[in-house]
Amino acid sequence: MAQIYIDENRWPIVIITLSGSETLNDISDLIKRLKEYQSRDEDYCFVMDLREIRHMPQDARNKLITWLMEADMHQLAGTAAVVSSPMMKAYLSSVVWMAKSMDRRKRRFKHKTARSLSEAYEWSRMRLDKSRTGR
Repeated sequence: MAQIYIDENRWPIVIITLSGSETLNDISDLIKRLKEYQSRDEDYCFVMDLREIRHMPQDARNKLITWLMEADMHQLAGTAAVVSSPMMKAYLSSVVWMAKSMDRRKRRFKHKTARSLSEAYEWSRMRLDKSRTGR
């Protein structure tokens, strides 16, 4: 069974670690948690540590991508993904580009692909420090 580790100790930055063997139920549970963050009505960022992912089942991956494309992201100051392979970086870039371009009327989030947790965390801090509108 996959385990998704969620570290909220640095709120408003949430660090989510995925293994890649998550099931559809695991991703559904993750999305419920992300919706809880949205309901706080505070700006936040999430950092996804994807360095251990080699393969995620297609149904789980599709559920996460669909949520990213459809969700109300007005409080999300940004997402940062930590990856270790150039292939994963290219894949993520295309998914985020697709999510952002599906509906130009929606306010979309900023995204960064990073090579380390510290780089992703610092970028997230910078995003939260910027004055933003969207509420």
